[in-house]
Amino acid sequence: MHTYKTSILALALLLCCAAGFAQRKALSAEQSAALKAKIIATTQNLQSLQSDFTQTKQLSYLENSVQSTGKFYFKAPEKIRWEYTSPASYVVIFDGQTMYTIADGRTKTTTLTANRRMKGLDGLLAGSLQGGDMLDESLFNISYYGDKVDFVAVLTPRDKGLSKYIQQAELVFNGTNLLLSQVTLKDPSGDTTLLTFTNQQQDLSIPDTTFQP
Repeated sequence: MHTYKTSILALALLLCCAAGFAQRKALSAEQSAALKAKIIATTQNLQSLQSDFTQTKQLSYLENSVQSTGKFYFKAPEKIRWEYTSPASYVVIFDGQTMYTIADGRTKTTTLTANRRMKGLDGLLAGSLQGGDMLDESLFNISYYGDKVDFVAVLTPRDKGLSKYIQQAELVFNGTNLLLSQVTLKDPSGDTTLLTFTNQQQDLSIPDTTFQP
C-alpha cells in the first residue's frame, strides 16, 4: 500500500510539473525581437533600483538548499551593492571594474578585469537592469519564452571562458513593468543559484557612498 501511495504521489507531482512547463511557451523570432526591444526601451533610462532579495543555493554536495536574504542596490551605469543580512551579515559591492567584499570589518578588493567569472556575473545583472545589454546574441545563445504572467530569457554563454563558470542563466522579467524579477544561474557542476527580487523601487536617490567600502 505504501508503494502504491508513493506512486500516486509521484504521478501527481509529475503532472503538476508538466502543467507548469506547458504554461511556458516559446516566442517566435518576431515576438522575441519585440520583447527585447521593449525590455531595452523600459530599462535604458533606469537610473537606480532598490529591492529586497532572497538567494537560494542548491549545492550538489548538500542535501538541503542554503538561503540568504538582504538588500540589493543598483545605480547607473555599473554600481551594484549586495547587502546580505541573514543568516550572516556581509556586503559585496561592484563599482565599475572593481569588486569589494566586506565581512567581519575587513574589506577585500578584487579587480574584475582579472576575474572573468565575477565580471561576467556583474555584467549579467547590470546589463539586464539597464538597457538589456546582456540580451546580446553575440555573447549568448538566447531563447525567449512567455507564460501567463512573466517573460523569460534563457541564456547560454558563447564565450568559452565564461562557460566554465556559468552553464546557463535564466532571467525572468516582470510581465507588467519588464524589470528583472528573478535570476537562476546554473554552473557546470550542477549547482544552482536562485535570486528573487521583491519590493522593487525605481529611480530613488541612492547616494554614491552606498557603493563605497
